[in-house]
Amino acid sequence: HNLCFPFLLVDLLFAAAAMRLKLAKTLWGVDDASFVDRWDAMFARIRNEGFDAVEAIPLTFNLNPKMFRQCLDEHGLALIAQVHTSSAFDAEKGHYAYMTSRDVSVHKSSLSTLVDVAQGMGAVMVNVHGGCDCWETKDVHDYLQHAVQVAETKGITVSHETHRRRILYSPFAYRDCFLGDSEVARALDNVRVTADLSHWAVVCERVFGMPDSDAENGVDDWWPRVLADVSKRAALVHARVGFGEGPQVPDPTAPEYRGEVDAHMTWWESVWRTRAGAGDDVAWVEPEFGPAPYLWALPHTRAPVADLWRVNADMAKMVK
Repeated sequence: HNLCFPFLLVDLLFAAAAMRLKLAKTLWGVDDASFVDRWDAMFARIRNEGFDAVEAIPLTFNLNPKMFRQCLDEHGLALIAQVHTSSAFDAEKGHYAYMTSRDVSVHKSSLSTLVDVAQGMGAVMVNVHGGCDCWETKDVHDYLQHAVQVAETKGITVSHETHRRRILYSPFAYRDCFLGDSEVARALDNVRVTADLSHWAVVCERVFGMPDSDAENGVDDWWPRVLADVSKRAALVHARVGFGEGPQVPDPTAPEYRGEVDAHMTWWESVWRTRAGAGDDVAWVEPEFGPAPYLWALPHTRAPVADLWRVNADMAKMVK
């Protein structure tokens, strides 16, 4: 797969700034993560494939927190905890509700609790799916001001993902939050974000800066300003490639998605260049292709069109 130029450039940038790229492995869609007796072999495989950390939600590590932490330590892996504010798990029904409330105060309280849970597991970072997409900008600001206080009080990086259904679901919601002409917006300089920009591609039904997309939709002259701010704030890159009709191409090595892959690489490159210039010594990146319905599946049989572990391994090779 001939995508060497962007990666060579990133390598040169890292070398110049002495910034190391660290890989995180998502446990989303990894069947073995649901079975405690498979964790040791799973973590061994993850470490042997060159990953430095795993990202997991409390639903996974709470199966046996002590064992999960022990396996991480034995295999030299860090933990990035992914949390979902106002989520709830019904143990009797085995049902996980991703979001249960639209109330700002509920999400603020939930965030505080979930950060405590993450710290109790020794997480190096908390990646948050936070708040709700229906909120007005003033509510988003209220929530994020609380989030900044939590991060500073707890002494841990709290990174807010650009995820659908949540406060940063679109580049325009992001722009209104951080780049608006208000005293509050200017006071949010310490907010960190997780750049999962594949979500924005499907929300806006176009891939910003991709020649074919620009030819069809026109040039988004607002995009460089938004991308520059994302790059300034990014604590983690979720390396998944989206397209105009979905958050995930079926296989990033497929030549028909070369344009989308190149565009996303350009965005991620902007993050790494900016963070290297800011003096960071580590950049976290996580190939985060997920299972169905993100991963395409055949109708009736639900057979996946690609092997998810291999897809994420291929993405790891591309960015490494």
